[in-house]
Amino acid sequence: MDKGARTLDGIRVLVVEDDDDTREVLTLGLTLYGAEVVAVCCAADAITELAKRQPDVIVSDIGLPDEDGFELIRRVRKLPPSRGGRVPAVAVTAFTLSDDAEEATRAGFQRHFRKPVDSQALFAAVASVAERGRIERRHEARRMAVARRLSATEERRTDSERRTVA
Repeated sequence: MDKGARTLDGIRVLVVEDDDDTREVLTLGLTLYGAEVVAVCCAADAITELAKRQPDVIVSDIGLPDEDGFELIRRVRKLPPSRGGRVPAVAVTAFTLSDDAEEATRAGFQRHFRKPVDSQALFAAVASVAERGRIERRHEARRMAVARRLSATEERRTDSERRTVA
């Protein structure tokens, strides 16, 4: 790995992969590129981890033992943004059906990769979707701040009007 390759510095990644070897390889690779990685083996553990700490990106296998990655990401997308509902996600799969990428997008993934995964392309995608997610969170925070200011202004105006009438 060259010095310029640490493109994932500080990015928190939740890896959801049931195969021990693949989970270990993904965790090692992402960590070497600077990511902070939490790796779990099933969808239920992924939901538990989301409740503890929101990652910047989820990298999930599609073929999971308890529920597939499509169902996992659908459950995640139903969560409110403050609980991880908008966390960007990347699907990885050994399935090779022609419509896998389309189904992954419909389910809520931003990117889709077939195994064996080109690690350089996967890590670049993780960096890209993480950055888009951060931009979206900043915009959302600004929208919320503006809404709070407008609400406070309206509340002061209403209080002032009540005092004028009284």
